[in-house]
Amino acid sequence: MGGGHRNGYNSCVLKATNLRDKNEPLAPSNEDLDRIAESLQVLARSFNQARAHEHLLQEAGVRLDRAGAALLYKLHAHGEASFRVSELAERLGIDAPAVTRKVQQLERLGFVSRGPDAEDKRATRIQLTSAGEATLQLVLKAHKKRLARLFDSWTKEELRSFSSSMGRFAEALTDEMENERD
Repeated sequence: MGGGHRNGYNSCVLKATNLRDKNEPLAPSNEDLDRIAESLQVLARSFNQARAHEHLLQEAGVRLDRAGAALLYKLHAHGEASFRVSELAERLGIDAPAVTRKVQQLERLGFVSRGPDAEDKRATRIQLTSAGEATLQLVLKAHKKRLARLFDSWTKEELRSFSSSMGRFAEALTDEMENERD
């Protein structure tokens, strides 16, 4: 009887010491980090590949190049805001003359408009037009269709978990990038 009691005590002690506080962060293993790094490389290649982007634009049924779509998206992401060419160049990570040429092309297509800058009469501000918004919506819709195809065989639970994890990862990455700027 005494031996059984002692075994019960041992198993309680072992169980208690193996429990981890759920709020305590778990350090990722090298294997997990390698798999995540490889997956991020595949994602980066996939989303930055010119051929894939051209296919996406074809699927959307729009005649727009990658740089034009990126510029429209930057304008869209900031709602009703308008930007100087220099601000767009900074946000896109390219030089101002390249943005000026792209803005001129998008303006001819009716996707953006120029307006006066209230602070500097020499400058103009670029804004997304309704035609530009409609075109971008076609691209975004095609992009969502592409993503949806990738998840065809996933369960709702798997997709929900992945979505939540990706959201958390994106927040952590955003925080990291903002801290690097400071």
